[in-house]
Amino acid sequence: VVSTQSTGIFTPVNRVLGRKKALLVFMVCAIITDGVAMIDYEFAPGWDVNRVACLVGNVALCCCYGTIYLYTGELAPTSHRGMIMALCSSAARIGSSLGPYMTLLYKF
Repeated sequence: VVSTQSTGIFTPVNRVLGRKKALLVFMVCAIITDGVAMIDYEFAPGWDVNRVACLVGNVALCCCYGTIYLYTGELAPTSHRGMIMALCSSAARIGSSLGPYMTLLYKF
């Protein structure tokens, strides 16, 4: 659900700023929300700064992923583009599958 909502954000931003600047904006937004997520202040019942910052950071990271995916296709030469995009997509799928298990390594 977040990735479809972030498409409405990163498409206009990429058109206005370009790929590199848009990626920088989304990365800075994700870093700032990471720092803001440490604040423990509840401003409404069930809603605190931590939860809102995590939601905004999640959207920013989804926009980063979409921008990187779009930018990678533009960097690759036409003759190798399919292979490079398949490799990048496979690496992203493997990383997203292994990600939840990384917390188990913390115990060891």
